Amino acid sequence: MTVEDNPQKRQKTHILNTHLLAKSRSISSYHQNLPKHPLGIKPSANIILSKDTDLQKIKHSAGDAFNKLSDDIILTILGLLDRDDLLSCTQVSKFWYAFSTFDELWRNMYTQSTPEERISKKITFDEWKGSWKNSILHHKSDPIDCTGLVYSDALFTPYANSCIDYEDIFHDIIIEQEKLRDIDGYWDANILTNPSKFPYRGRIPRIDEETFTYEMFEKNHWNDHPFILGSKKYNNGELNRWPKWTIQYLLEKFPNVKFRQESVLWELSLYEAYANENHDENPLYLFDCRSNAMKDLLPSGYYPNPPIFAKDDLFKIFNSCRPDHSWLITGPQRSGSTFHKDPNSTDAWNVVLQGSKLWVMLPPGMKPPGVFVSDDESEVMSPNGLAEWVKSGFWNDSIQISNDATLDDNDNQFGSGGFRTCIVGITFENECMYVPSGWWHTVINLQDSVAFTANFVPPCKINKVLKFMNNKRDQVSGFRHDLLQFQLNEFIKNYKGDENENIKILKEYLAREDLKNNDEDVGELKGTGCMPVFETFVEFLKINGYEDLLNRGLKEIEMENAKIKENEREKKSKIWEDLTKQAKEESTGFSFGFGFDDDDE
Repeated sequence: MTVEDNPQKRQKTHILNTHLLAKSRSISSYHQNLPKHPLGIKPSANIILSKDTDLQKIKHSAGDAFNKLSDDIILTILGLLDRDDLLSCTQVSKFWYAFSTFDELWRNMYTQSTPEERISKKITFDEWKGSWKNSILHHKSDPIDCTGLVYSDALFTPYANSCIDYEDIFHDIIIEQEKLRDIDGYWDANILTNPSKFPYRGRIPRIDEETFTYEMFEKNHWNDHPFILGSKKYNNGELNRWPKWTIQYLLEKFPNVKFRQESVLWELSLYEAYANENHDENPLYLFDCRSNAMKDLLPSGYYPNPPIFAKDDLFKIFNSCRPDHSWLITGPQRSGSTFHKDPNSTDAWNVVLQGSKLWVMLPPGMKPPGVFVSDDESEVMSPNGLAEWVKSGFWNDSIQISNDATLDDNDNQFGSGGFRTCIVGITFENECMYVPSGWWHTVINLQDSVAFTANFVPPCKINKVLKFMNNKRDQVSGFRHDLLQFQLNEFIKNYKGDENENIKILKEYLAREDLKNNDEDVGELKGTGCMPVFETFVEFLKINGYEDLLNRGLKEIEMENAKIKENEREKKSKIWEDLTKQAKEESTGFSFGFGFDDDDE
């Protein structure tokens, strides 16, 4: 029998399907068509087409007060008013009406108030009526036509962004990703043994979960590169890998349970009514981890059967003082999250239970287009929302980076031949995205979506987390003083070892009277000093049987720091050599070098 006749010895292969890739992933100007505003408001530039008589009407409608002010200042002034005063402004003129009914003013009035303040301001509501203004006033009203009187980018642009149709804009990418899922399929992890071998440049690899092992995750550089885990068996219903937590299921099971949606806490039925009918530029996103529904869905606080790479989670040793780590996420089409990194240098996994999500991801060291990031990454500034980022050209900039990717033979992240680029992909139902620590990512819901996500720390990432906790103490977030103190008091009470430097630091922390019974998140506190999270993590690792792993992690950090210092010394030495060389050349003087001697005079 030949090798070809023996299926056990036949080498596995995966047919390349480059013909499935979209010819272009950039957005053309065709998709920049402007919608008609329901009040007849137009962009500022359109005012140049107005006649003198029209300009006089605008001036009269604006009045002496607002005629001389910029749109932003007008909105700032109106934002200081209460409900009744803002409502009164809508009755002054059509110009004032257009600005006073700007729904973001009414949204801010509600979301920037505490529950108690909402009651005193009489802006509470139990029924969504299509807009923040209508809901706060408890009745729907027909819009008044302001055509020819209001030309304002401040009013028009948010509405235009709220009308963006991502399924239309990203049509070619959606088709490409559906074909890669259904035709190219999920790669056998025994064939695609390294992310640098993935042939579809700028795309996110799809891996067959049934062939993937933790050893592959740790040894083959997959822990440093995003990938989508899935299986055709999940998609065709052969295996029920993930729960059926659809919007309809959640509504039937938890209609009156309150969930966290960013700055508000609403019953699910109210949020779903909002999600189905709103014109917010950035729709509220349900991102919940503490509701009674979550306690029902996850009695242990953890998903019972996570992906293989998340089964051993080192942050579990924090027990009750661990930061929030598991979330139910749901939001309407257009909702999502702007560019960010996951907190505390943790990894994450995100599985889509309904709908689809578009991901744009960049590796550590690369800054997302259109986003300002401070040198220490403690401050991130980006456009107001996802639609603005996409339409302003930063999407196309990201695609250009993705298309221009080249092989880097000295890539520290992936080894020889690794790609260092922006990558784009879509997760559909029953697909799980792996997000490595340190990767920038933004997510756009292409459809009304439900997902579950969790942060974790695999053993192979211990050095990165230790380094983050020690070197960026002011960026550690999510820990609460009261919960950490409770856990540390129990630890110190039962501690039998030597009183090393870490133990001294922990005892000093517990002795601070100003921090006792403080239930605020460490990220919300100012001027109280950093929590000893690094020291706590180190000592908890020791008592939980991870001392060998801890020592390896600390050793790697020590070697990395030594290498950094050596590089700095070499850099300083090179600078000194260049300076002394330049000084020597200058001291030599200048000569034409004609070769004359004294006899020639």
